[in-house]
Amino acid sequence: MKDGIELLAEHYEKTYEATLKFWEQRNRTFLILLIVVGIATLLTLNVSQAQPLLADLIAKFFSIDDTFRVTELRASLPYGLIQSILLMVVLYLTVILYHRTTTILRNYKYLGDIEKEIRENLQIPESKVAFSRESSYYMENKPLLSKFVGLSYIVMVGVLLTVFSGMRVYSDISTKNIFFTFIDVFLSIFALIFFGAYSYASSSIFKRLTSLLKGS
Repeated sequence: MKDGIELLAEHYEKTYEATLKFWEQRNRTFLILLIVVGIATLLTLNVSQAQPLLADLIAKFFSIDDTFRVTELRASLPYGLIQSILLMVVLYLTVILYHRTTTILRNYKYLGDIEKEIRENLQIPESKVAFSRESSYYMENKPLLSKFVGLSYIVMVGVLLTVFSGMRVYSDISTKNIFFTFIDVFLSIFALIFFGAYSYASSSIFKRLTSLLKGS
């Protein structure tokens, strides 16, 4: 039979492994979000060859080789609808990104608390670093520029997301498409809310700025 400290250490290790899996999933979600927002922004801004390239990719996917049919596809493809669908995908990805990020942060806080319990049970003095990897040791040895890494990612995707959602709504208003305007405004607002929540949760700089604004 395992004693209490062994069970606690084993639980700690399993929680750490589960957190690493969430970390990998979060990174993949962020990369997919960056790609989707980048493509959507190019389509929305009508960058030269972006829309024809999308039509060509669709034609290639469905094995359409006839030149006339490809030209017809380029002219008739509902690019506005595709961009609205991409906005739905963006909202879904921002929700997943926020959920996984908050789960990771909660798990690391939990790991830090478990480390304290293990150290207390083993009577490890403060001068030793055993079982302090995710708590005091991490805080004391955090790289100088680490906080700016996450911030750079947030700014990069945040700018693209804002431009894409703004241009999408502007395009709907310009074409007087009331139905798509309502849908895209709704999707854009919630996508930006969840991305803002992710940014606040994952960046200490955003938290400090928020506290300063509240204090002013």
